[in-house]
Amino acid sequence: MSSPDRGKSSVKKIDTMIEVKELNVHIKGNHILKNVNVTLPEKQITCIIGPSGCGKSTLLRTLNRLIDTTEGVKLEGKVLVNGQDILSSDADVTDLRRKIGLVSQRPCPLPMSIFDNVAYGCRINKMFNKRRQLVYQVQKNLKAVGLYDEIRGRIRTPAARLSIGQQQRLCLARSLAVEPDYILADEATSALDPISAKTVEDLFVSLKEQYSIIMVTHTLRQALRIADHVVFMYLGEIIEQGSAEQVFHNPKEELTQKYLAGAFS
Repeated sequence: MSSPDRGKSSVKKIDTMIEVKELNVHIKGNHILKNVNVTLPEKQITCIIGPSGCGKSTLLRTLNRLIDTTEGVKLEGKVLVNGQDILSSDADVTDLRRKIGLVSQRPCPLPMSIFDNVAYGCRINKMFNKRRQLVYQVQKNLKAVGLYDEIRGRIRTPAARLSIGQQQRLCLARSLAVEPDYILADEATSALDPISAKTVEDLFVSLKEQYSIIMVTHTLRQALRIADHVVFMYLGEIIEQGSAEQVFHNPKEELTQKYLAGAFS
């Protein structure tokens, strides 16, 4: 079975794989995202930070069109993924969501076995013709998230029996199984105990060799630990963006400085 060549770890530079241009999001008449312009680098961990209610999750959900499921939403602007505007009327949303997977705040395993959870997206997308290829893909991605050895011998048992931390890694394996280009993570460790959270953090750090990872986090310590690139949002606007080194240690904007100093949260 062939797999896509994802290349080697990239040099720390901006490679404009995702560009957001003049993005405005209105929900039921409320202006949530305001003229957002942001560039998200390839093969790095981008952490989107900012106080609660500033639009971080809305931005994340717009990147794979899950925002479409929100009642009363209106979108303006462009989101370019590999040069293609995913907000255009002719965009293939199903294919887009395969390429840009989302790991939510709380794990949401499907009501089926561990194996079938990971295989689900592959079957929906008709990725493999032979069962042995599907089995290989499931095992490969369970190993990638460090779960395979833990569940060896019970891969056909219900996923709901796993611990919360294991369920989150299972959901990550399910996203990886459809071979995405990008992984979105919306507070993916906030519901986990510290040990499980550290395990997931370490996974993201290792996975950036192959994937572009975009995380929303309320925890500055987490962003300090793992971010390569940082986007700071406030009241629906992008205040500052740049390398983690620059934003955390030499922020240009006064509002960024105040947020990092703990003046508001």
